[in-house]
Amino acid sequence: MARSVKINIFGLLIVFLGLVAGLIYYMGLITPEVPAALVSYPDLLRFRTMSLNFSVLDKASFENLETFGEIPVNPGATGRDNIFDSF
Repeated sequence: MARSVKINIFGLLIVFLGLVAGLIYYMGLITPEVPAALVSYPDLLRFRTMSLNFSVLDKASFENLETFGEIPVNPGATGRDNIFDSF
């Protein structure tokens, strides 16, 4: 008998704390801190002057590459006609 009373009291305590936490969240008593100023990232400015070198695509070894197989790839018969149909 004493054990079931402890379990009931513990369960009620959890429910009560959940309600209190929900009320605090709902009322907005705890608000997240907003940064005073947004930080500038000077490293991102380097992307404006960045250039890519595509000279590797002009090499003979790249031009001699061959494609094997079907193009476009044929996936074959996959999946079910009716996904809601029973097995």
